[in-house]
Formats: sequence, structure tokens, C-alpha cells
Amino acid sequence: MHSLWRQRILLILLISLFASIPIIYALSGYRTIAAMTAQMKDHDIPLINQVDQLVEHNRDRANAVRGLLLYEDNRYIEQYYFSTSKIHDLRNALNQSSTTPGAIKDLLRRNNVWESEIERVFVVYERQSPAAAKRLARQSTQTTQTILEDLSRVKDDLYQTLQAKLQQSDTLIATYKWMCLGLSILSFLMISATIFFFHRFAPAISKQSAQE
Repeated sequence: MHSLWRQRILLILLISLFASIPIIYALSGYRTIAAMTAQMKDHDIPLINQVDQLVEHNRDRANAVRGLLLYEDNRYIEQYYFSTSKIHDLRNALNQSSTTPGAIKDLLRRNNVWESEIERVFVVYERQSPAAAKRLARQSTQTTQTILEDLSRVKDDLYQTLQAKLQQSDTLIATYKWMCLGLSILSFLMISATIFFFHRFAPAISKQSAQE
């Protein structure tokens, strides 16, 4: 009697072990893919959005400077400082983050230099003449264009990196799916073989134990 119960318990343990193989593998795959997805959601996508906002606000600032010097309308100064305040918020957030790429931090430093040049343009505009401010602003035009181009290039690189991670995630999902299917089939065969073994040989072993 005790021998029969031991055999049943052993059978249950073996079936549980074989059945857990694909489950454990699936959970491992889920954790890997979840970690990749969390990184894209919490870091990559917000970083792309921040760089995109940097491009937008820098373009708005450059347009505000052009509008001021072209139309001599002080409302463009308000637009410039509004965009500048947004850029400062983004700059502080990016500089405080340890995961911000060095290329972006370098662009932020160059952006600060350009900002200082534009401040001098405003001083000349207010204290001297718009014509003198225009001459000074021409020197920063190339810097503005270069910064915008570099920011756009960084954003494109971030998009490509995100796309590569998405493709890698799709590949992992497909791989884990087929591996789980294969392990499930293997587990089913092992469970079937185990049940067959116990039904085929366990009664004989039990009878032999009873006779002894």
C-alpha cells in the first residue's frame, strides 16, 4: 500500500517537473522581453520626445530672432524667451539624467554658447541699433543651422536605435514562441512516456513487493 502511494507521488512529481519546463522557459522569455519593453518605454521614447522638443524650441528661437531683426517687433522677444525657458527645463532634465548620451550633452553645451551670442545680439539691438544687431546675428546663423542639423541627426539615430530594439524584441518573441512550442511537445511526450511506464511496470513491482 505504501509502495503504491510512493509510486503515485513520484508520478505526480515527475509530471509536474516535465510540465513546468515550458512554463519556466516562457516566464524567462517574458521577463527578458518585459525588461526590453520597459527600457524603451521609460528611457528611449521619452528621450526621443525630449530631443524632438529641443529641435522644435530651437527652431522657434531662431525664427524669433529673425522676426525681431526683420520686423523690429518686440513680441518676438517674448517668443524667444518662452522657447528659451522650455529649453532650459529640458536641458536641466537631460543634464541630471545619467543615461543621457554624451552627444546630446555636448549639443546642450553648444546651445548655451549660441544662447550667449544671441543675448549679445539683444543687447546690441536695445542699446545700439537694429542694423548693428543684424550684423552680429549673421555670425551666429551658421551656428544655429549646425545645431539644428546635429539635433536632427541625433534624433534620427535614436529612432534607428529604437527601431532596432523593436526588431530584436519581435525576433525574441518569435524565438521564445517556437521554443515554448517545442518544449511543450517534448514535455507532453515525456509525461506520456512516464505515465505509460508507471501503468506498464508499476503493477508488477507492486505485486512483487506484496509477495515479499
